[in-house]
Amino acid sequence: MAYFSSFPKIFYDVRGLQSRSPEDIVTNIMARVLLKASAFDNPDTSQQDLLQATGYFQKHIIQDGERLDTLAYEYYGDSQLHWIIAYANGVSISNPYYDFPLTQFDLNKFITKKYGAGNENATHHFENADKHEVDSNAPGATIVSNFLYEERLNDALRPINILQPQYVPAVVKEFKELLVPSFSRQIGL
Repeated sequence: MAYFSSFPKIFYDVRGLQSRSPEDIVTNIMARVLLKASAFDNPDTSQQDLLQATGYFQKHIIQDGERLDTLAYEYYGDSQLHWIIAYANGVSISNPYYDFPLTQFDLNKFITKKYGAGNENATHHFENADKHEVDSNAPGATIVSNFLYEERLNDALRPINILQPQYVPAVVKEFKELLVPSFSRQIGL
């Protein structure tokens, strides 16, 4: 299922002429839904409910070069279901260009652009054995380079949740039902 195919339609003046021409029917790309698992319905869930909820997902560590569409194909056999992986990770993947780990090549380019050529391995900060930022003269302080700092931030984006394939049809069904507002029904779309 293509992500925007189930989105509602709205009338919109794309020409900006206000009442000089009829409005066009366009896809409302601003529509949003919140998908939920039944185990998350009650905020006072038991340990058993929480264990059940975690059973809906499996962990995946994003490898260099993987994208949402390639992961969707790998797990679901359909690259157009990439949006399910984004939804399964909530706001942590709301923008795949910035919330997804960079490839090593792109990370290197990013670091060079951000810190300047030749400054990739310059000192970013110092930290102690517990990875807390400290002054350079603190006992046991070690250097964290610009590269290491950015690499850690990038690597923190690698673990994601993948919805188990057996739950995908139910999520797609709920998604479609939640996105069909009365307006789209009234105009027959």
